Amino acid sequence: MRNLILLLAIFLCSKAYSQSSPTALDTLENRYQQCLGNSHQMYSCAVTYYKELDSLLHHTLQHLYSSLNVNRQQKLQTEQQAWEEKKEEYFKKIDERVEKMHKRTMEGLDDEMISTDNKAAFLKERLTTLLNI
Repeated sequence: MRNLILLLAIFLCSKAYSQSSPTALDTLENRYQQCLGNSHQMYSCAVTYYKELDSLLHHTLQHLYSSLNVNRQQKLQTEQQAWEEKKEEYFKKIDERVEKMHKRTMEGLDDEMISTDNKAAFLKERLTTLLNI
């Protein structure tokens, strides 16, 4: 009976978490769009958004690892390592592109803002995938 109650409590907590996480993602997205709309410092908006997405991604992974069985944890870990490799490759390409653009444009922060926004979109895509597990 205690095990049943414990399983029910875990299920309800995980359900509440899964329902609140998309809300957290939506909140981050809304704040980012508001910041872009209200600010002349778009690069600062993009950096803040990127950091917040990265933090949410980290916490989501921690939650998933703690709530999955060993086999699913190993599968997620393998998938995450593959994603990390893709991320590093993608970010390197973006950084190289920005470096080339700096030589042609007057406003380096515009290039940095676009780069950071693209990196944030890459994190958001992974986060969305994880939230649907």
